[in-house]
Amino acid sequence: MNYDVVVVGSGPAGSTTARYAALAGANVLILERRAEVGVPVLCGEGISRQVDDFDLFESTRWIANRMDGARIYSPDGTMVKLAADKAGNETGYVIYRDIFDQEIARSAVKAGAELRLNTETTGLLQKDGKIIGVHAKHFDEELDIEADIVVGADGVESKVGKWAGINTTLKPHDLETCAQYTLTNVDCDQEFCDFYVGNHVAPGGYIWVFPKGKDVANVGIGVLASLSESGMALHLLDQFIDAHPALKKGQPVRLIAGAVPVAEPVETVRDNLILVGDAARHVDPITGGGLTTALEGGKIAGETIGKAVETQMFDQETLAAYETGWKEAFLRKLKRNYVTKEILLDMEDKTLNMLADSLKEYDFDEISTIGLIKALVSKHPTLLMKLRPLIKLSGM
Repeated sequence: MNYDVVVVGSGPAGSTTARYAALAGANVLILERRAEVGVPVLCGEGISRQVDDFDLFESTRWIANRMDGARIYSPDGTMVKLAADKAGNETGYVIYRDIFDQEIARSAVKAGAELRLNTETTGLLQKDGKIIGVHAKHFDEELDIEADIVVGADGVESKVGKWAGINTTLKPHDLETCAQYTLTNVDCDQEFCDFYVGNHVAPGGYIWVFPKGKDVANVGIGVLASLSESGMALHLLDQFIDAHPALKKGQPVRLIAGAVPVAEPVETVRDNLILVGDAARHVDPITGGGLTTALEGGKIAGETIGKAVETQMFDQETLAAYETGWKEAFLRKLKRNYVTKEILLDMEDKTLNMLADSLKEYDFDEISTIGLIKALVSKHPTLLMKLRPLIKLSGM
């Protein structure tokens, strides 16, 4: 078995990479260890409207609900409203994530990629220290699959990256543990995604309510691993639901749990190897949202691979065009939001309440990082020292 590219993982980043590489003429194989693409769902199922910029879908059946914006609630209940195009990576559409993933995988196959299910990658195939493919297992069948480029799209703490010598292990301080119910028979506003913050609500994270239809919503929580104990996330989520009558009457039709990186990106390129999506930590450190950057980074990776196949150059220097591309596209935002995450972690609930009170009347239709910082500092000069790292990063 010999291919130009082997992509390990059929999630949005892997399938998008495969699609654009195949469109560029590469012979691509996608390996998925599960029996079905997109299952089980491990996602809050929110995504920004930027997804419309990618030519990936032939239908809209992956959309569960179109959102007008987001509402953020401080610990004392003060609400700050944001328009959908200003609300970050989590707001714009609430989706059916399984269908979403399957549609992107379909687009990759339609472009010429091959997809193999029930096939687990067990290691890198190497010769004289050079990566030349992967070891894999399809049920009881052992496979050696040769490829000029291996793409690690295998999620949090990527094994592919680890096998290549990249440190993909996350510290508890940079990892959110998550739990989510899909509840039916609930009563929630269908136009807005709601976020609840506070050290007693979700330490180092937040609770979300994403409406999927008339009486269905995803209600979930993310808690920073360094601030949580076993079972804490689900306990806090149950406690939150019990305190909200509109949610308490609901019944769960699905419960999922998982982990999300809220860290700075890792090295993403080696000779004959690329990391994409969660494996590269291309995730917003504030929201934990990674779908938009998965698509954007996957497109850049696929196009870079296409050029490498055309020139038959697969060294780190050639593949570095991918790292240059994603850094130009969204590194500054990821770095800025990581600094913001660190600042927020040091804030007590009373400070969060003060910020929300200051911003509840702010015109977020014209939001910018610099404008927001100026508004906060003008009302609360004592925040100047706390916000100094963010001010420096924003070029003020």
